[in-house]
Amino acid sequence: MENNSQKLFREYIDKLAVTTTQKNVLHGIILKDNSQVPEFHEGKIYFVEKPSIGFNEDSNDVFVNKIKIFLKKFPGLFFIIYHLVGASFVGKSSKKSIQEIPKGKVIINLGSGVTVVREDVVNIDFYPFENVHIVADISNLPFAAAQVDAVLCEYVLEHVPDPEAIVKEIERVTKPGGTVYVSVPFVASFHSSPNDYYRWSKMGLKEQLKNFEEVNSGVRSGPGAALDYILAEFVATLFSFGSKTIHQVLFMTFLILFAPLCYLDYLIARYPTSENIAYGFYYIGRKK
Repeated sequence: MENNSQKLFREYIDKLAVTTTQKNVLHGIILKDNSQVPEFHEGKIYFVEKPSIGFNEDSNDVFVNKIKIFLKKFPGLFFIIYHLVGASFVGKSSKKSIQEIPKGKVIINLGSGVTVVREDVVNIDFYPFENVHIVADISNLPFAAAQVDAVLCEYVLEHVPDPEAIVKEIERVTKPGGTVYVSVPFVASFHSSPNDYYRWSKMGLKEQLKNFEEVNSGVRSGPGAALDYILAEFVATLFSFGSKTIHQVLFMTFLILFAPLCYLDYLIARYPTSENIAYGFYYIGRKK
């Protein structure tokens, strides 16, 4: 017999502005017995009483973060700007990692933000961004064990105080043989969302995901992207004279000016030694 949380979850699924395929996928998900009773607000299913505000007022980059949150209200514009001044993406993408998984399977994107990897992917985040379907704590997902065919988690683990808890949740909710895709930063400047705690080498990422069977791993964003961010931070710090506001304005300016450095990654990211100073890495694995 379905408990109250499951009944409400199914009821709210039908209210989501998603495709029929996505609704069918969501209807197949079973919640764990002790999951929080969901609520429905502004087109999203909530499993948290109070979602995050998305930024930390005490962070050195709070102004930049507030601008990002504002721009995410307009996903199209956000991604144009992001790809113009953001890191290069030279390794395998999350979209490629699931290209052989047919529609109708359960694929979730943890910490998705406004990203739409594929129209049938269920987006889960702690903040009710545009394109998010479920607002939840990704370290304590409401799903029962072995409900998901694939889990995506792109540049999220560095923002949580306990990444191991997230990895354990990924392992718990993924079906045996299911796919996991995780990307993390290595040589990257501080970027709170709302906080920023950790960095991983390629070796460190493999160790973090050691309970999975590795399929593929490598550089996701290379040395050029790392140099872009580090130089922008260095020059902004040098000429900010201790002012956080001036620093953040200068950082965004220099990030744009140095952005062409990112394009070097399409040449050098294939070199083995690029891993020494890569901006970030990706890992594709399967649950054993």
